[in-house]
Amino acid sequence: MTFRLFDHDRGSVVAPAGCGKTQAIVDALLAHAGPPALILTHTNAGVAALKGRLARAKVPSQAFRLSTIDGWSMRLAATFPALSSAPVLTGKVDYPAVQRAALRAVASGAIDGPICATYSRLVVDEYQDCSHGQHAIILALAARLKTCVLGDPLQRIFDFRPTDHPDWDRDVESAFARVGEFATPWRWVNAGQGVFGEWVLSVRPALLCGGAIDLRQAPVNVTWIQLPTDPGQLHAAHSRAVNAVRPAAGHGLLILGDSKNRKSRADFARKMPGLNVVEPVDLTDLVEAAELIDKAAGLHRLRATLEFASMVMTEIDIEGMGKRLTSLSKGTARNPADTVETACLRFAEEDGFAVVNAVLRALAASSRRTFRNHLLAAMFDSLSRVLRRPDLTLAEAAVAAREQRRVVGRAMPPRAVTSTLLAKGLESEHAIVLNADEMNGRHFYVAISRASHSLTIFSRSPVVRFA
Repeated sequence: MTFRLFDHDRGSVVAPAGCGKTQAIVDALLAHAGPPALILTHTNAGVAALKGRLARAKVPSQAFRLSTIDGWSMRLAATFPALSSAPVLTGKVDYPAVQRAALRAVASGAIDGPICATYSRLVVDEYQDCSHGQHAIILALAARLKTCVLGDPLQRIFDFRPTDHPDWDRDVESAFARVGEFATPWRWVNAGQGVFGEWVLSVRPALLCGGAIDLRQAPVNVTWIQLPTDPGQLHAAHSRAVNAVRPAAGHGLLILGDSKNRKSRADFARKMPGLNVVEPVDLTDLVEAAELIDKAAGLHRLRATLEFASMVMTEIDIEGMGKRLTSLSKGTARNPADTVETACLRFAEEDGFAVVNAVLRALAASSRRTFRNHLLAAMFDSLSRVLRRPDLTLAEAAVAAREQRRVVGRAMPPRAVTSTLLAKGLESEHAIVLNADEMNGRHFYVAISRASHSLTIFSRSPVVRFA
């Protein structure tokens, strides 16, 4: 690429998916000297993807600091509590309150010195997803640091409250004048799939104006499958589609499900061997399960533990386990207790977190398949924390584990069930869209632009229409 991002002290870049936005950041950092650049984006998945690209390009770690906007805001507000009046972190984070706290700290001017000494400049990726609160933070930082923002209005999918986003033309480009626009589909060109990439770019005008996309005109990389209405036929069709994608070594598969229903995505992974779930950053299921385990006692705590296990593993029969444990405790069982049952029987004598940990460890080591590895690992982390610090509740330990994961990010499973909201910033060789009819044009564009080699789309008709 010839675009030199750091030649611009202030500006915006419009970059469709796969057109070299990340490479522009990588190239700028490779040539960068001096204090690190602060690189902000929106999701942990985006952080992980960018971190991977920077590592593969051997960008020196001292050249940058990388975080989500909200993660950086949390740390800033916590570091300067008197300036920020930072909210106390609980199980559910009040992100607007965190953003207001960070803005107060930056806008006060009291930390201008540390900010300018710590960072040489600011780069914000995926800027189209900024809320007004995040936009205000970036504007405050831009008054103190050289700043470039990169994004694509067609990829604005964090629109739970549509009016909470600055308008790209009116608000973003008036503050950061456009200094570049990318139009070469490098993701596909570099994969030897240039025709596929040109098609992904070609559908942008129709999607921007709410038009329809005729999948019969797509290149051979795109497979359309009519969405069955019968649940049994639907499961069979999904299974065939997943099994048909057997990526080459080093290739990945993203399966894009319902963004609004995390349970449906978990259920899909439960039924399909070899798949793993991409968890939302707030790890709501972790914190809620920890709270239930905290509140329970005795055999009720065992049940809460098994209910959590059933969320992350296959073959957890809670009722059957209860009958078996009753038989074992009475001495009427024909077969001796296995490792899992032995751990569960300890609840009759004690119900501490060490026993909870033992039960989950025994289950994880059994023949049961774990399809939510990240969630289970976070629970083990939480239990480890509370065993080291008995003054903590498990819910408090879960919040601490969650916040650490915001900072360090996570590795993506090679065959992942996710959503457009969680897949932002990611790329893969292969992708399957489970139901295009549930998406609006922006979500559809994000979904189809993840894969560089093959794309499978389920919808009722080959002509997909968007509201």
